[in-house]
Amino acid sequence: YRVDDSVEQHEGWGMGSYCYYNVDPTIVQEHGFKAPVKPGVKFHNLLVVSLGGNGQYQHVINNVGSPTSGTSTIPSTVTNFP
Repeated sequence: YRVDDSVEQHEGWGMGSYCYYNVDPTIVQEHGFKAPVKPGVKFHNLLVVSLGGNGQYQHVINNVGSPTSGTSTIPSTVTNFP
């Protein structure tokens, strides 16, 4: 999910993204969400999850949040951004 850099107002609540790369579980995505850091752009209760450890996210949003590395279903959350 990406919010364009030109956006001045955006607010997301309870959003999630998952990955499941069973054909190539070594795939690593940088993040599930990307957004400009601006006063009017806010997120609450974000979740990314790697299903069955098939692939992983490095971060939840931009460079914030823990990776979902492992061999089982691994979630990572960010309560508020920024």
